[in-house]
Amino acid sequence: MEIKLYDKNCKEKGNLEFANDVLADKVDPHFLHEVVKYYLAAKRAGTSSTKTRAEVNGGGRKPWKQKHTGRARQGSIRSPIWKGGGVVFGPRPRDFSIDIPSKKLKLALKQVIKDKIENNQVFAFENIDFDKPKTKEFVGMIKNLGLEGKKVLMVFDSYSESLVKSMRNIENIRYVRASDVNAYDLIVSDAIILNQKAVEIIKNRLASN
Repeated sequence: MEIKLYDKNCKEKGNLEFANDVLADKVDPHFLHEVVKYYLAAKRAGTSSTKTRAEVNGGGRKPWKQKHTGRARQGSIRSPIWKGGGVVFGPRPRDFSIDIPSKKLKLALKQVIKDKIENNQVFAFENIDFDKPKTKEFVGMIKNLGLEGKKVLMVFDSYSESLVKSMRNIENIRYVRASDVNAYDLIVSDAIILNQKAVEIIKNRLASN
């Protein structure tokens, strides 16, 4: 499979090839759904917590005597039926993470890249960098590619301060290094822009055992 290669002015310079042996044979939506759940679960802090009646402060003594008051009998103001009392079956801190083998995560990445290439959502550039932050030029590049208003993921081989500063005030633009990009990053993006070195890094990641 091939993706188009552009220069800094968005002019076509040729094609870059993704060999079929580093991509998946087919795209399995149900499998990718499981992988998305894995990444979303990993983002959850799992720190929500409520107090049981044993943890609520106060209420050590009986609020009123058992009989002859005309009121319902009560043993503690920490009871769940009281305002400010303990909570029954409330959330407690827990680990939401799911275990998925690394080979499956790599397979998911292969499937998503294949899908993005087939749908013409991957754009490769010889090099994109600026001597200093230039948001206007970066916006112009996005417009020339017809990606204005879309969720764009920038994937590069290394961190570029001038490039990050050029894009950080633009809505729906995200940045990730090629060594860190995962299937979820690609799934939630409408388009992927890479530089040539990033393409090689991803190829090596997909080809490794």
